[in-house]
Amino acid sequence: MSGLVIVVIILMLCQSLFSLVQVKYYQSFIKKITTEQAGSEYEFYTEVVKGKILRVIVAVVVDADGKIIQCYICKGLTIFARFKEEPSFKGAQLVNYSTALQQKRAPQIEKALSQIYTRKLEAVT
Repeated sequence: MSGLVIVVIILMLCQSLFSLVQVKYYQSFIKKITTEQAGSEYEFYTEVVKGKILRVIVAVVVDADGKIIQCYICKGLTIFARFKEEPSFKGAQLVNYSTALQQKRAPQIEKALSQIYTRKLEAVT
């Protein structure tokens, strides 16, 4: 019984350590992007969309018209998931994804872009 308690304590400590590593990575990524875009008129948004198994974090830099300048995607289960630039969304308009939330089978990335578009509209009005 005491062996089980020790294993549970070790697992809890590992989870805490891995969570700290993940938070530090996220903070350094956000700092890097905001530093790159400092002084520009671009806006930076992040959104998390949870699926049945995986979650997706989307980070986008958009201009005042809603055109995507940079798009980064982080998806995975573990702390080893990293942000990767997604060039296929570069130059797209956020308004193109405005109806993705109503679609049941829309990809998680498009749902995140739709939520970002909604937040951008709320900030304007």
